[in-house]
Amino acid sequence: MAKETQNKKTMPSSTFMIEPPPTEAGPEPLYRVVYMIDINAKTPRQAAERVHMLMQDPESMPPVLDVLDSHGRRTRVDLSGV
Repeated sequence: MAKETQNKKTMPSSTFMIEPPPTEAGPEPLYRVVYMIDINAKTPRQAAERVHMLMQDPESMPPVLDVLDSHGRRTRVDLSGV
């Protein structure tokens, strides 16, 4: 069973920031891929579980993802092909 991690301090959504990945030396650059979805649920855990199920469902539409490089540059990638 997945472990639930919860922050002790809840921050307002207006201060929510996603940091770029660290700079790493390697054969390929490191990217941070961000998947955002709004979903109704009774608890944060239930919301996470529902999204995880959607991500695995082959009938779900491919998502639009934001990809950050180590310099903080964002590229939006629409995998739906629309």
